Amino acid sequence: MNKLISFLFTILLFSACDPCKDVVCLNEGICLDGTCLCPDFYEGADCGTEERSNYFATYNGSTTYTDAQGNTNTYPDSKVIASSNKGVAYINIEGGIYSILDTPGSGVFTIPSQSSANPGASASDFSGSGNFSGTYMTYTLTVENNGETVTMSFTGTK
Repeated sequence: MNKLISFLFTILLFSACDPCKDVVCLNEGICLDGTCLCPDFYEGADCGTEERSNYFATYNGSTTYTDAQGNTNTYPDSKVIASSNKGVAYINIEGGIYSILDTPGSGVFTIPSQSSANPGASASDFSGSGNFSGTYMTYTLTVENNGETVTMSFTGTK
């Protein structure tokens, strides 16, 4: 009987001291010593916040186009950054361009090679990269259309 009481006391003592007993970690986060360790691209005390949501906003700034001959054209522009249904590391840039966050917490993203076709126009192939830093965003695209290459750079703040 004493062994049973000692066993039950030990179980109660250890379960009362479990720092993860009342901690809920979302999105497959894991509790360690009472703190949630979040999977890539999730953050917050309970891993309930997608990192990409930090970047959702309208960024106002300017776009510069540079053609193959080096001619440039700069004009005021804005881009809306929103969620993508491709996954938690993906974002959409206004105009249907999707990009992938490279490393959790870095704000660096890649715009993988993709095509876009405007109604009545030929398809354009483009790819690039960019960065979020605080309220600032910049990215550069290389666009190929009908054998001509154009570089488009956007810089803006939210």
